[in-house]
Formats: sequence, C-alpha cells, structure tokens
Amino acid sequence: MDQTSPLSASGFSTAYPSPPRVHWGVLLVAYLAAALVVFWVGPGRLRDVLSNVFVAAWPIYLAIWIRRIDAQSQSLYWVLASFATGFLFSWLLWIVVIFEVREELLLHYNRREPVGLRLNLILSLLFSFIYFQYQLNAIAKERTEELGKAAAQAQVSSVN
Repeated sequence: MDQTSPLSASGFSTAYPSPPRVHWGVLLVAYLAAALVVFWVGPGRLRDVLSNVFVAAWPIYLAIWIRRIDAQSQSLYWVLASFATGFLFSWLLWIVVIFEVREELLLHYNRREPVGLRLNLILSLLFSFIYFQYQLNAIAKERTEELGKAAAQAQVSSVN
C-alpha cells in the first residue's frame, strides 16, 4: 500500500479524486433528451455525427476521470477510437470500451481504494455507462460520508 495515500476505515483514499456524483437517472434523461433534440433539430447528414457526439460525451468525461486516478489507463484511447471510426467498427470498439472501463473501475475500487466494487457482467454490457454511473454515484456518496467522518474524528482528536 502506498504510504502517501492514507486510507480511511472503509478503504477510501484522499489521494484520489471522488467519482462523478451524477445520479444515473439524470444521465439517462440527458441521453434521451439529447437524442430527441438531435432527431428533431439535427440536419439529415449531420444527425449521425451529432448523435455520436452526445452519446460519446459522458464516456469521454468518465475516461478522463479514470485517467486522473490512473495515468496508465487506456480507456480514453478506446473511447476516442470508437468515436472516430465508422459505424460497424465503432460498435465493436464500443464493446471494448465498455469492458475496458469496467476493468479499470474494478481495478481501482478493489486494489487502490478497496471498497469491494462488484460490477455485473450482463448489466455492464446492457446498460454500460448508466450502470457504471449508478455504482459511481453510490461510491461518491459513501466516500463523502466516510471522509467527512474521518475529518471530524481527526479534528476531535487534535482538540483533545
């Protein structure tokens, strides 16, 4: 274990940034709203590009966040490659992206910040980033509570 990243009792470290704290329902509504806007407003030929931009926005953000917690993360490259390629190849790469992000989240939350994260294989494939955000939001809430308690205990012990 790294001496520079003290762990709280639950395994959270102050050395890593908190996961994005966005409710999965908000993310789902944003996806659907963006799809509807693109469908109604987007010009015919540009519709596919705009749709891909909106669909890829959250995975790119999540991959950038993962890159902040692990500088050797490869998920950002996979997301960008999936976004940049054609339709058929991008679907194949999208499956790679889903499982690359899944593995990086499992690695981080079971080794670096050991909180016992479990991600269902089928739910990961079917709901991908909505499912990941559901898990990350729960981790962010728990992390905020645990680190707040640890800070309060440290303050009380420094007063005594």
